[in-house]
Amino acid sequence: MPTAKELMHKPLSMAENSSVSEVISKMLDLNKSRLVITNEHKSVGIVTEKDVGFFLFAEKSNQSLDRIPLGQIMKGLVYADSTTSAVLCAKKMTEKNISSLAVGSEDRLEGIFTKTDLTKFYSMYYVKKYTVSDFMTDHVFTVHDTAPLTRVMAKMLEHKISRIITKDQNDNPVGVVSFRDFFRVSLELGVEDLSDDYSLSDHIRKGFVSSEGFGAMTLASEIMTRGIFSIKSNQDLAKACRIMIDHSVSALGVLDDKGKISGIISKTDVMRALASLA
Repeated sequence: MPTAKELMHKPLSMAENSSVSEVISKMLDLNKSRLVITNEHKSVGIVTEKDVGFFLFAEKSNQSLDRIPLGQIMKGLVYADSTTSAVLCAKKMTEKNISSLAVGSEDRLEGIFTKTDLTKFYSMYYVKKYTVSDFMTDHVFTVHDTAPLTRVMAKMLEHKISRIITKDQNDNPVGVVSFRDFFRVSLELGVEDLSDDYSLSDHIRKGFVSSEGFGAMTLASEIMTRGIFSIKSNQDLAKACRIMIDHSVSALGVLDDKGKISGIISKTDVMRALASLA
């Protein structure tokens, strides 16, 4: 069975003295969901899309994203020994509610692996082990596509979710909003640095995704990814893994017998499936 060393890959990094806007730009340019943070060639932390997203929602200052240091949002790395099995790694990640593990030690980072790597691993080694229904999340969080970004992010923060399904006025699912979807908006509209004596008081931004920030001006329909990849609940979980990997998505809608979305299966759920084998 593969070990942490076989799952790992070389991490992409960012200097600790970088700004939040630089981190968002690099994530978008590289299409990556996390970056290892370094200080003088030593790995000192990690930042993920979720960290950035929740920070943007909670941040209430008028500072530009260019002026907010990365140190405000990065978190510490969690390490695994290179010989630890993939299943035990999944168990550790599930228990600590994290989406990646560093391999090595604080003195020497050998590599890193993520839920995506575990999903690939599951698809190869556990065909016909479980069905989608065994580990799917059977509650679907939704918003209408006419909802302002403030409301969308508030719901994501309240339920601690990374994505939310959007519906049209007839309650038909039409797309998904994830953190990455509104990062481009944050770069475009979050670079103004508004001082306390800003003359146009009705335009003062109090936070980025707040009702006074760009969150009130942007609708879910403007930033959402249209279309939803799906799978039936009675199908092989390994097949769901392959669909997620092939289409570079983190979750699928789960269809019931009537073809309606009745739940979600995500890479986090796959990680839970692996952890259950420990």
